[in-house]
Amino acid sequence: MKKQEDYQQMPVVHQQVAGIDVGSQFHVVAVGDDPKNDVSQFGVSTKELFRLADWLQQNGVKQVAMEATGGYEKPLVSVLQEAGFEVLVTSGVNTKNYRCFKSDTSDAIHIRTLHSLGLLPPIFLPDEFSTLIRPLVRLRRNLVENAADYIRRIQKALRAGNVRLDAVLTDTNSVSGLRIIAAICQGEEQPDKLAALVDASCKKRPMEIIELLRGNWTQAIRFEVRSCYRLYLNLQIEITELDKELDRHFIDHTNGLKQPPLSSDPTAGRKNRRSGRDALLTFMAEVGESITKFHSAKAFAKWLGFTPNNKASGGKVLSRRTLKNRSTLPNTFRMVANSLGNMKKPNPLTAFFQRIAYKAGRIKAITATARKLAVVVYKMLTAGEAYEPIKLVRDLEQVKQQQIRQIKKKLVKFDISSQDLGLIAISSPN
Repeated sequence: MKKQEDYQQMPVVHQQVAGIDVGSQFHVVAVGDDPKNDVSQFGVSTKELFRLADWLQQNGVKQVAMEATGGYEKPLVSVLQEAGFEVLVTSGVNTKNYRCFKSDTSDAIHIRTLHSLGLLPPIFLPDEFSTLIRPLVRLRRNLVENAADYIRRIQKALRAGNVRLDAVLTDTNSVSGLRIIAAICQGEEQPDKLAALVDASCKKRPMEIIELLRGNWTQAIRFEVRSCYRLYLNLQIEITELDKELDRHFIDHTNGLKQPPLSSDPTAGRKNRRSGRDALLTFMAEVGESITKFHSAKAFAKWLGFTPNNKASGGKVLSRRTLKNRSTLPNTFRMVANSLGNMKKPNPLTAFFQRIAYKAGRIKAITATARKLAVVVYKMLTAGEAYEPIKLVRDLEQVKQQQIRQIKKKLVKFDISSQDLGLIAISSPN
């Protein structure tokens, strides 16, 4: 192919760069464009990873680029960061090699070339503390889900024996529900004695509760309930030990930092203390102090998948679906937003949720409120300011003017005059 006379080479942005093609059995490293002299292969053992880091230092490498490959890159990233390298991890979509041939060597050289030209955007990597507690928080979430699953199995077994605990209580995992299940496991099956364990705030009448708890017991049902309850208690013990370990890590991490003043009862009036702790743990494990890596609140909301990813061609919008995020943090924001929508006490976020739900439905209202909540959290943590609900309250005059503009648009759209509305009295002839 004849070379163009006005051909201009792209400028090199990063010097002393290496590209790594990460694999499950070995890693291929390229420090240049020569496949024979500038490319080497290393194993995946710890000894081989440190040998890889030494080889990079011998070749004067300062920056290393690789693609995310489902967790195989994490040990390598840890070793390289400890050795003082500037590591960039990018998505596999950004490193696709569109040539006719493909090999581990060509992929490593291709990754190095793209990074040297500044064409590889990095993925989000949390800070060291978030990386430390993330496996523990995810393990805790799995244990909580497994414990809830055993409660559902108990509820299903009781329903098979026509013990309608689910009809008596809204939440089987409540204090009254666990009290009744514990009594059943101890051999108590009399419906009047089981009904006495129900909290007095239950809306059903005592006689109705007794009839709903009168069951047709079999030996198989008794064994299943006791077995599931023992497994549930064991999971609760593991969750308690895990919480102690997480508390220890948080104490070590915040040691020496200035602590905020504590109130006499910081949990007073809060019914969802457990869900609040879960949300806080998830945020610290998935993002934590690295939230400052997002240059704006819009970028943070987009990473969470709360903003439309508009795709247009030919002047037409082809898709508005939001981006997918495999992290558990978006679902946590959505659960908090849903709880805000169910709150009876008036507050600006609940009013916003109800306004969007009236216009576009509850599902979109959850996403919109989650986005607003994410923006509030971002501004609180990056600016160091406390949450002020008064800033979210819209001015009544602003709401009035907005409604007037909407009414005028509808009047023009349907060609409605003031006489049609009867706003101007028509004088009768003499």
